[in-house]
Amino acid sequence: MFIRDYPGINAVKVGRLFLKPGDVYETITQSCRMVFHEASDRSLPLGRAGSATLVRYAGVNYVVATRHQLGIARGASVPTNILDTIRIGSGKGLLSNIPLKACIFELSNVDEEYHDVLLFKAADTWKTQHSDQPFFYPLAPFSKANRVKSFLVGYPTIEGVMDEYLEGFVPEQPGSIHIKRAISDCDLDKSYMTNVEFYRRYLNVRERPVVDGYSGGAVFSLTGELENLEIVLDGIVVRAGAQHIHIVDADYLLKIITDQSKRG
Repeated sequence: MFIRDYPGINAVKVGRLFLKPGDVYETITQSCRMVFHEASDRSLPLGRAGSATLVRYAGVNYVVATRHQLGIARGASVPTNILDTIRIGSGKGLLSNIPLKACIFELSNVDEEYHDVLLFKAADTWKTQHSDQPFFYPLAPFSKANRVKSFLVGYPTIEGVMDEYLEGFVPEQPGSIHIKRAISDCDLDKSYMTNVEFYRRYLNVRERPVVDGYSGGAVFSLTGELENLEIVLDGIVVRAGAQHIHIVDADYLLKIITDQSKRG
């Protein structure tokens, strides 16, 4: 199913914007970015570390990732040097970075799936801010509206992305990384029952041959009726398999941000 296949749609609400159906996929896929590791030794190449999702709440920009994709153990504090070594992909043509200045994370509740989620505060300014800003998706509570279709968005670990860059790597010299964004249909599994907080499951419409790399990406949903369609951010991917996708939903992101604000 494609959004553009719906007859008579003039616009779809996407965040604060109303877009033509053909522009919807481009916008929501740009709200997810590829994540890289930079070694402290500049003679070593960049490594890839899955996906991240750009969100915005109360005038603050955040980049959401997961512990496991960054190699941070459950219960461990996030090392401060990660703010200098994690790279959030930006730019078209020449790869740039959205710099980060702080991280909000759980130290307790290590058995909960939401413990895996990390919220990084983006820097106040950066080189590509003007082009990145429209893709920080406004956070809202998990929508109870009827879902027409949901969409998994991320950067799967597939061949051809890093190969040329790694094979031809020369320190301090530019190389070619062939970034591949992916979007695929899924459906909220309304039959899924769990006592795990903020945790939801989706069913892949088609079996996914590659599921690695999606963690930190997102599930978006098309909600509403024909004359009142809206894309909502459901949550952040923490597990993905050939048949199922699991997310920590947007309610948790709001909770951890507001809890942090109360603590000052």
